[in-house]
Amino acid sequence: MRAVFIMLLWHCCAAQAAPPNFESIFPAGGQVGSQIEVKVAGKGLEKSSPQAWLSDPKLTITTGKKPNQFQLGISADAASGPRLIRLFNSEGATAPRIIEVGTFEELIETEPNENLAAAKANPAKINVTINGVLEKAGDVDTHAFPVKKGQRIILELHGYSIGSAMDPAMRLLNEQGVEIEAGHDTYNLDPCIEHTPTANGTLYVQIFAFAHPPAADVAFKGSANHVYRLTLTDEPRKTPQLDEPKTISAPTLLTGCMAKAREEDVFTLTAKKGDDLQITVRAQAIRSPLDAILRIEDMDGKTLKQADDGEKENLDPAMRWTAPKDGEFKFVIADRFHQGSTDHLYELSVKPFVPSFTGTLDTHAYRLEAGKSVEIKLTIQVNGTLTSKIQARAGNLPAGVTAEPVDVPAKGGEVKLTLKAAADAAASQAPFAVEISISAPPEAPPPVLASYLIPFTEPRGDLLIMSDTHPWLTVAEKK
Repeated sequence: MRAVFIMLLWHCCAAQAAPPNFESIFPAGGQVGSQIEVKVAGKGLEKSSPQAWLSDPKLTITTGKKPNQFQLGISADAASGPRLIRLFNSEGATAPRIIEVGTFEELIETEPNENLAAAKANPAKINVTINGVLEKAGDVDTHAFPVKKGQRIILELHGYSIGSAMDPAMRLLNEQGVEIEAGHDTYNLDPCIEHTPTANGTLYVQIFAFAHPPAADVAFKGSANHVYRLTLTDEPRKTPQLDEPKTISAPTLLTGCMAKAREEDVFTLTAKKGDDLQITVRAQAIRSPLDAILRIEDMDGKTLKQADDGEKENLDPAMRWTAPKDGEFKFVIADRFHQGSTDHLYELSVKPFVPSFTGTLDTHAYRLEAGKSVEIKLTIQVNGTLTSKIQARAGNLPAGVTAEPVDVPAKGGEVKLTLKAAADAAASQAPFAVEISISAPPEAPPPVLASYLIPFTEPRGDLLIMSDTHPWLTVAEKK
C-alpha cells in the first residue's frame, strides 16, 4: 500500500511539473504596425499563467486582462512573413507555433457564416486577411466579397502551413451558389484559388477541412484548434525581375520563369576539366508550382547528369558536378509535368563546390536542474571532405551553466553535448544556441547554428517555418 501511495504521489508531482501544451493561437497573426489581442489554448495553460517568447524583436507580447490572453504588438517597420511564438512556465517551454505578420487589414470572421445568406449579411472586403476557425466537426465557413470584371483575384489559405492539424479545402461560388473554382493541395495541403471574374458582383468562398493525419472517413473535421488565415486580394503577385542570360559563368545566381507549357530553359556554361560545381534550383522552396528537373548536357545533346528531387524531402533538384573536359555545357531546366505559367518561377545557383555541414538537434527544448546535467544529441551531416577538426559548442548559456565543446568526426555523425548546471545556478528560461565550426580558417566555411525541426505530425508538405536555431533551455532550482 505504501508503494502504491508513493507511486501515485510521484505521478501527481510529475504531472504538476510538466510544461504546458500549446495547441492553438487565435488570431494567428496580425498586420504590420498593429496591436491585437490574441488568445492561446492548450492542455495545462489554464493552471500555469504562462509567459511568451517571440522569435523577432520587432514583435512584442504582454499578458492580457484575461487568462490565456496576450497583447501582440507588431512594429511598423516589421517585415511581413512568419514568426515563431513559445509559451513557457517555471517547468519548461511548449513547442513553438507559427504566427504571421501580414500587410493587409486583418478581419476576424463574423459568425454565423455557415451559408451564403449569412455571409452576404456580413460581406468582407477585398485585400484583407480573414482569421477564422472551423470550430466543430462538419463546420463550413462561408465568406462573401466583391469582385470586378476582368480583375484577377487570388484566395490563399494558410491552415496546415501554420501548424493547424487539418487538411483544408476551398470552393469558390457565384451569386447563385454554383461552384466555379475549387482548390485543395498546393505545395502542401493548403489551397489557393486564382480566378478572373466575368462580371462585377459578389462571390463566395467556402472553407472546410479533412483530417490530418488522414483518417479512414472523408467527413469534414473541425475543432477550436482548426485555425486558419485567408487572404483575399486583387493585387498582382509580386514577382522578381527576371534575368535569363543564355550564357552563364560560375558563380551565378539568376531568377527565371517557365512561362509556357512544355518549355525548357537552356543556359550555356564554359568550364575547364575538373571544375567542381554545386548546382541548385529553388522552386518549391520559393512557393512556385514548378516541379523542376535539372539536366546537364554536352553540346551534342548527350545527358551527362540529371537531378529531380534533392535529399530527404527536398523537392527541388540539386547536384554536385565535375566537368569531364574543357568546353561548353548546357544546363537545362524543365518542369516534370511539362506545365508552365507566369507563376512557374525558379532560382538557379551555380557556384564552385565548397565543403559544408549542417547540424540537427534531437528536440526543441531541454530542461536542467541545478547541480545536474543534461545531454544534447546533435547529428552532423558533412557535404564534401574536410581535413580540419570540426567542433560543436553551446553558446548563449545562462550564468551557472557550462558545456565543454566536443569534436565531430570528419564524416559527421551523432555527437553529444553535455550541459552542466552548478549547484547554485539560478532558475532561468531562455533560448540558447549550438554552433558548429572548423578550426582552420583557409578551409573553413562560416560557423553554422544547429537547428531543430518544428514539431509536427506526419508532414505532408512544408510549413511556413520548417526549422529553427533557437532551442530552449529551462534551468530549474535544485529540489
